[in-house]
Amino acid sequence: EGVNVALMQRSTRYPTRRVMVTRSKTGDREFGAFHDHRNAHEFADSLLRYNSTATNNDDDDSSQFTHDLDAILSSIEWMVSSTLSLAFEGSAKSVTNIVDRGLKGGAKLLVDINWRPVFWPNTSESEARKSILELAQRAHIVKLTDEEAEWLFGISAAEALAHPDKVAKEGFPQALGVLVTAGEKGASYSCFGNSAQIEQFDVAVVETTGAGDAFTAGFLHSILGGAELDDPESLQDTVRFAAAVGALTCTSEGAIAAQPTMDQVESFFIHGEKLWTS
Repeated sequence: EGVNVALMQRSTRYPTRRVMVTRSKTGDREFGAFHDHRNAHEFADSLLRYNSTATNNDDDDSSQFTHDLDAILSSIEWMVSSTLSLAFEGSAKSVTNIVDRGLKGGAKLLVDINWRPVFWPNTSESEARKSILELAQRAHIVKLTDEEAEWLFGISAAEALAHPDKVAKEGFPQALGVLVTAGEKGASYSCFGNSAQIEQFDVAVVETTGAGDAFTAGFLHSILGGAELDDPESLQDTVRFAAAVGALTCTSEGAIAAQPTMDQVESFFIHGEKLWTS
């Protein structure tokens, strides 16, 4: 099955975003700047424009769209949004509009919080925090790191990982569930009153870029495959699967090519971690 590209927008003004990442000897990465010394807003994702019907972007010479946004959104089960696009006014309005219409049509929302200061050069942290929370606090599922929990709510990273129920109660009381990831320290979750911590898998880390997105993809794969969030055993299996997908992504370079196939994840569970630690 392919990806529906009906609402894809193309820009001839700005390129696809390329982020310059520095990587430590242990594989940890840090977002430093943008390719070709461009400013944060000088990339295509800052130009998203969706109204009730997707139309031409007035600020760019993007392709024309005549698709009915409500009709497309009415057929989906889940919407997934990061918080990076919120750094740009036009894109933020478009994300909000899509979320408004999707929720009205019965879709569920997963928000993957991404706090990257390099995306917000002209915005104070307090304003960025407010924008991120306005979206995240509408979500059915919120995924964030232990460090982002500390940045948002002052809950220490260690406590956020050990007590995801506290993150859920203090930060996202309306959500069905909260997922907390913490790299080599593992992950935890609180959903429908069930909370637990998942130990990280032991793999040879090459690069951690994309691990969080892979975790989210693995989680949604299980949900769309019929996993039940209100069943404790199914929920634990779902988060463990997500953690495995994220861990395997760390065994290769890059954020896209490193994403594992389903066969690789299944092999990982069958044969154990030793195959991936050499």
